[in-house]
Amino acid sequence: MRVALVTEYYHPHLGGVTEHVQALQRQLVRRGHEALVVTANMRGQDPSETGVRRVGRSQVVFSNGSFARITLGWRLRSRLEELFLEERMDIVHVHGPLAPVLGLVAQSAADRLGIPVVGTFHSWFPRSASCRIFRGPLQRRLSSMAARIAVSPSVIEAHDRYFEADFEVIPNGVDIRYFHPNGRPPGPLGPEDPPRLLFLGRLDPRNGLETLLEAMPRVARHYPDAVLTVVGDGPLRAHYERLAAPLGSSVRFVGRIYRERPDYYGGTDLYLAPTRRASFGITLLEAMACGAPVLAADLDGHRFVMGESGAGRLLQPDQPASWADAIVDLLSNVPQRARMRGRALERASAFAWSGVAERVLETYRRVAR
Repeated sequence: MRVALVTEYYHPHLGGVTEHVQALQRQLVRRGHEALVVTANMRGQDPSETGVRRVGRSQVVFSNGSFARITLGWRLRSRLEELFLEERMDIVHVHGPLAPVLGLVAQSAADRLGIPVVGTFHSWFPRSASCRIFRGPLQRRLSSMAARIAVSPSVIEAHDRYFEADFEVIPNGVDIRYFHPNGRPPGPLGPEDPPRLLFLGRLDPRNGLETLLEAMPRVARHYPDAVLTVVGDGPLRAHYERLAAPLGSSVRFVGRIYRERPDYYGGTDLYLAPTRRASFGITLLEAMACGAPVLAADLDGHRFVMGESGAGRLLQPDQPASWADAIVDLLSNVPQRARMRGRALERASAFAWSGVAERVLETYRRVAR
């Protein structure tokens, strides 16, 4: 089967959609299919990349409380039609199909060629002006898709406010061969073992880093040597570094990383995810696969990932005192962190990419028939 995976978000942009698309491509190729990522040109892209075709130019915009991307360029639809014909695509799988621009144009191109379109929806939102204003034409696009996938029930709930459609929940996956424990079990924190806390994500407003920065002085009263490592980058990095400056060496910014993620997850005493908005929580899943106990914001997407596993605790976002108290409590409770570690590994295995990819392939087979 020949599949085009169309996405606004791909390397060098880092994030959950990028991870999902890249991992799905690898799984499809591993199973003998041909999968091509179709995305836009971005600053810093790898000129030697394979399995990727780029059209137009990606532009960063502020939207929905975060930094998003849209594709700009001339003749985008006709260029995609030419690409789909040249590559003899059987399926066009669009990620974020109702968001401008690439997903909308790709569906139009596929429809003109009679190629079935599968849409995967990754986003949760409390409200959407564009969905309200353009409800009619977006509903027609949604209805014409051969299949609609949501990565979590909260994604369906967001779209159900505006549209009528049947969705299948197929979650994000995690590569448990790549994300796995590094052999460092939770243990008592001695004088030479400063507590290690980890935040990993884009540095933008909705990910809630300021909650942790405000919590750190309270944590430091109990653990003066505690270090919060901030992994990630973004347009607001300088802003967060200024906020963290009074905290001195208790906060460490390491910037953008990629292949080293399992080392950071596996080497932390607590993984912290204070985001205000998430449809799923891919970093939670990666951390859990590495055996990291988790403190996360109490969001529908995070509850879906963690389930009743006991792999971590859920806290209300934007409450620094509560986060500080929970951090101190878990750092002092070695048996509980050890239990959380075991349950995290068990829960993460339920999202292994091998099973997730098979469910996506079954959807392809159904619509191809």
